[in-house]
Amino acid sequence: MPKLKFELRSSGYCTSHKNHVLAGAKRETIRFYATWAYIYHPTKGHILFDTGYTKRFYAATKKFPSIIYGKMTPTFIGEKEEAWYQLQEKGVNPKDINYIIISHFHADHVAGLKDFPNAKFVASIEAYHDVKDKTGIAAVRRAFIPELLPEDFESRLQLVNICEGGCNDNHLGQLFDLFDDGSFLLCDLTGHAKGQIGALLETEEGRILLAADAAWVEENYKNMHLPSQIVRLFFDSWVDYKVSLKKVHDFYLANREVVIIPCHCAATIERVGIHEDVSEIG
Repeated sequence: MPKLKFELRSSGYCTSHKNHVLAGAKRETIRFYATWAYIYHPTKGHILFDTGYTKRFYAATKKFPSIIYGKMTPTFIGEKEEAWYQLQEKGVNPKDINYIIISHFHADHVAGLKDFPNAKFVASIEAYHDVKDKTGIAAVRRAFIPELLPEDFESRLQLVNICEGGCNDNHLGQLFDLFDDGSFLLCDLTGHAKGQIGALLETEEGRILLAADAAWVEENYKNMHLPSQIVRLFFDSWVDYKVSLKKVHDFYLANREVVIIPCHCAATIERVGIHEDVSEIG
């Protein structure tokens, strides 16, 4: 089985409140860093898992109704923080990115797609079908900004059905073996967004689970500490969210050696990622 090179990075952040992330916590402003992963596969080449924010988010949220999204999630991103710039700085040409796995279609996960003109996009059938025809208010309700997708998006899209993956984990359930070599397994973590996927990776440093928004911070999955129920208003399914969070929790208890990465956890970024200025929650 090939071993993957892995780097956790982030591009920009939005602000939220700690008591929304962790029910019962103090009401204080925190940063939600928009993480993404750079992955190198020995035969498939350069891969990204999500992309973080780009400055084009500002232009895309200037007009109604997308401006509602921008007001609800105050966002901060500089050009040097964008994924394409960080990759270029480390010697990776954005044109050489071969795959981008999209966990789900919220702006902090897809805002950089246009910067990678040769990448094949991988997403779950459920995730894409949930947003593909959404515009206006219907799109905002899905935290989806259609303008962030490249014009040729569908021609470069590979849709996957996790149920057809052919392998299984006792806690995560069905897994989709993306490259048929066991190195990059996709799992269903629906709830926060319909059809959201995570990834279980075999890396040079050991196994890593990218949990996307199935958990926002490590306290969520380690102790089943749920967010405030107010966030139900923005989730596709609160019931499914709790099921997915329990999957990650049970996987954590059974696999303490695996590094689990919730996508907005400042403590995890400080421990695992490459970032110059991270303020830890609390």
